[in-house]
Amino acid sequence: MKRYLSSGILSLALVLTGLGVAAGAQGRWELMGRREVDFRGDHDRIEVGRHEGTYRQLELRVEGAPIEMYDMTVTFANGETFKPNLRHRFAEGSRSRVIDLPGDRRAIRRVDFSYRTINRREGKARVALYGR
Repeated sequence: MKRYLSSGILSLALVLTGLGVAAGAQGRWELMGRREVDFRGDHDRIEVGRHEGTYRQLELRVEGAPIEMYDMTVTFANGETFKPNLRHRFAEGSRSRVIDLPGDRRAIRRVDFSYRTINRREGKARVALYGR
């Protein structure tokens, strides 16, 4: 009886440790690149490159000033593209929803986005791309 109880506790500890490691890996966002967007341009690109790793999810963060994003294209290392439905007005300091990429973990070559600056008086906006 004591042996079964010991192995049960050990099994439970291993399962809980595994869940904690999986939850920690799920929560780490890595900065992939950032662009300062200007008032003249309405299109920018963040070059990521294969050496950066592989990702399942993306998130955009806007700093400095509000913008309206109306298109985004993710180009994977193999040349395939993905266009998430991302038409959103970002306030300064806001984030996009978590964008799930199709398939398994993917290497990303670049991310193109089109936007419109909302208010010139509030300064320039910076768009940061994160992945996990």
